[in-house]
Parts: sequence; C-alpha cells; structure tokens
Amino acid sequence: MAEKDLFQPAQIRRAVAQKAAVSPFVLYPAVLSGLGAVTGALFGFGGLALGAVGLGAVTAVTAFATEFGWRRDEHAKHILMQATRRMEQRRQQVITGIKQELAGLDLPLAAEQVDTFNLKFSTFVAVLSDRFAVTELTYARYLGVAEQVYLSGLDNIRNAMIAQKALGAVNVARLQQRLADLAADAPERAVLQSRLDGFSTTSAQISELLLLNEKALTQLDDVTQRLARTKVERGMADSDTESAIAELHRQGLRLAEYASQ
Repeated sequence: MAEKDLFQPAQIRRAVAQKAAVSPFVLYPAVLSGLGAVTGALFGFGGLALGAVGLGAVTAVTAFATEFGWRRDEHAKHILMQATRRMEQRRQQVITGIKQELAGLDLPLAAEQVDTFNLKFSTFVAVLSDRFAVTELTYARYLGVAEQVYLSGLDNIRNAMIAQKALGAVNVARLQQRLADLAADAPERAVLQSRLDGFSTTSAQISELLLLNEKALTQLDDVTQRLARTKVERGMADSDTESAIAELHRQGLRLAEYASQ
C-alpha cells in the first residue's frame, strides 16, 4: 500500500483493524483458542481443550472489540502520525535532490515553486490541525488531497528539469543562423527546422507544467484561507470549504496526469 493511501478513510479503518488484530491482547488468546482446537481434534475435546477454545475465543473477540472500538481513535492517530513522518522524510529527500539539480539549470520559477509548495503545504497542515483532530476522517481526507497536490507538483518540477536538460543540448542561435544561410529549397532545411520545432515544443511543455503548478498553488492557498474562516461542527467543514477541496482534488488529478506522461 502506498503511504499516501493511508489518508483515505477506508484505508485508515483497514489499517486500524489490522493493528487491532495483531495486538497481543487479541493475538495471544486467539493462539490459545487455536491450540485448544488442535488439541481437541487430536486427543478429543475434553474439558481442558474446550475451556481453552472458549476462553481464548471470547477473550480474543472482546479484546478486538476494545482495540477496534474504544481505542480506534488512538490507533488511527498513531497510524496517521507515522505515515505523515515517513512521507515528510521522503519529501525532504526529494526536495534536497531537486534543489541540487536545479542549481545547475536555468529554471528560476521551478526553484521558487519548490519552496512555495513546502511553505503552503506546511501552512495548510497547521490550519487543518487547528480545525480538526488528527483522528477525524475529514482531517485525513483533506490531508490526502493536499499531499497528492504537493507530490504531483514536485513530480512536475522534476519533469520540467529533465526537459530543460534536453534543451541544453540545442544551440538555438546556431540553428536559426544556419536556417537563415540556407536557400529555400536546401535539403537540410527540413531537418534543421524539425530540431528547432522540437526545441519550441519542449519549451512550451516546461511552461505548461510550471503553469499547472502555479494554478495548484493558488488553489491550495484558497483552500487554506477558506479553512481558516470556516466554522467546524462535528468534524465537518462548511460547503464553501468542501467546494474548494473538491477543486483542489481536481487540480491534483491533473497534476498527476501530467506528471505521469
């Protein structure tokens, strides 16, 4: 399971159930019940075997109900905090690598976006944490959407960097000069023009990637502002914020689509 999937409510419930199932309070009685069943199958279900099966099963079921019910919020908070820390470490590793590569490229807007994504995401998380408890499903859902936008934005920056490196191998001025020196019917013209067109197409792709990132950053900022103004009741944000987070989700899907191309 991808780390970001843990921010989906269904995945949180599944993870909590798995954590509850392997709790010593559940696992050991379940093992005892299983041993009792095996003993009974081999030597007959006497009082000791039946007692082990019954006591183990009842204890395991009761413990699971306690872990998954009464302690569910505690487990969910622990799981989400662990996932958040792991993703933060990975993001920082990615950001460090991106910044090192950007140092040798002429992409000032991309370099600015790396810092902007980090700042706006951190601000969003701070506001979100003030509005919702970590264990609330709305918190996990909103955080998952913002996380997707953040990571997809970084992927787009990396794609822009790769494209920029390819542009570095093209001497546009030299191509233009050679085209200017050629006769209109020269056989070389089509080949040189194709190389020049490829440069223009790649340049346009870089601009489009970074423009999409700017739109996503604007939407992330809008969601943060609306969330700061919203009145939270029973773990639910108002319709204005829900509308904004839905648009942010659409932006995240578009970013992810471009990042995977």
